[in-house]
Amino acid sequence: MRAVLLLVVSLLTLSPLFGQVKLPTKSQKTLFTISAVDDKTSAELPAQFTIQAIQAKKKFTGKSDSVKAFSFILTRTDTLNVIASSPGYYEAEELMVVSCDTCADYGYVIRLEKEDPKTDSVFRNLELNQSFRLDNVYFDQSSYVLRPESFPQLDKLIKTLVTTPKLVIEIAGHTDNVGDKRLNQALSENRAKIITNYLVTNGIAEKRLRHNGYGSNKPAAPNDSEENKRKNRRVEFVVLAM
Repeated sequence: MRAVLLLVVSLLTLSPLFGQVKLPTKSQKTLFTISAVDDKTSAELPAQFTIQAIQAKKKFTGKSDSVKAFSFILTRTDTLNVIASSPGYYEAEELMVVSCDTCADYGYVIRLEKEDPKTDSVFRNLELNQSFRLDNVYFDQSSYVLRPESFPQLDKLIKTLVTTPKLVIEIAGHTDNVGDKRLNQALSENRAKIITNYLVTNGIAEKRLRHNGYGSNKPAAPNDSEENKRKNRRVEFVVLAM
């Protein structure tokens, strides 16, 4: 899992690409270059970058390859939201605080984690309003105590959220119609909330998550057999925005 990383970048302390370190001057501009490498091998990667300069309200987009880094000009202290992607690698997002106005020319390298096609690491082909059943999320009987065997699928959901930075989801809890309706409602709400807490604890911004419990009000199948009741005892995530 890769969470958004906050970096305080002092351009006076990074290794300069050209010549000696220079003190900032009002007329000087900073050429900031960025490239991507494999997280394990450090091999250069072709990558696509989207960089938002928050204070300057400017957006930079471009590509790097094994020969040339992507570069852009900075003229002031700024906070940069950097999103980098490369085919076969998980998308990475980092937040950089550039702590001087204008300095010498510098470069930065962002490390990308390679996708593993043999593992079910991300949910794919997401669409707005689409629901995904979390089949491998488990709770103790009639409880909202989350069992450890749920973690691999929840970590998969975390990976999906990290690699899709604009994704906003609802965690929805559901029950069958057995027992007191009010208790089922509370149980579904608490199960949705405990999963949301797990995501937040592992680095997902709370503003990207909603959680709701629907009790037995939205069955996936008629409650006329034990098999169908099992289908109705479920937790889903729903795509709200992306």
